[in-house]
Amino acid sequence: MRVTLTLLGGLLLGVTNAAAGSWYANEHTVEKGIRTGTTASGAEYRIMPDKSATVVKDGAIWVVGCKIDPINDNKNCEMHDAFERVMVVFGTTDRPTEICLPSHNFPGRTAFLRVDKNKAIETGEDGCVGGGFIAQMLKGKQLVSRIVVWPYDEFDDDKTDLSVLKDALALVKFVRAL
Repeated sequence: MRVTLTLLGGLLLGVTNAAAGSWYANEHTVEKGIRTGTTASGAEYRIMPDKSATVVKDGAIWVVGCKIDPINDNKNCEMHDAFERVMVVFGTTDRPTEICLPSHNFPGRTAFLRVDKNKAIETGEDGCVGGGFIAQMLKGKQLVSRIVVWPYDEFDDDKTDLSVLKDALALVKFVRAL
């Protein structure tokens, strides 16, 4: 009887500790320190021991990561869709500084971004636009990107699901604070 109570007490203590520093109260730790839970919108998330994270719902996947700069110790964060078609760069802030299309690499050419039926916007030659574009992305359901890949000089169009973008943005802020 005494062993059972001690074991039960330990389990309750473990659950309490997980919820105290968690992103959502339903978060729990699974194998090898991986934390998992469900957001208010119903998206599932995982936070890995290295502080990288994912948020997933209905096949839409966004990946979050922060790295410590070895020179100045700044924590630089970014997130991207599962296929790395679209990257949202935060740098050392909690707000996006750039939205980029990492595969766009044709010298002297620009790329394009379009949310739902809004007017397409043109990127710089680096495939990036300012972080303010996130406002339009948050209101949309789908982002269409058009890039030009070296050396073919042909358009390559892709679609990115924006349904869990809001959750991914919040997850960046949480992971940055870890």
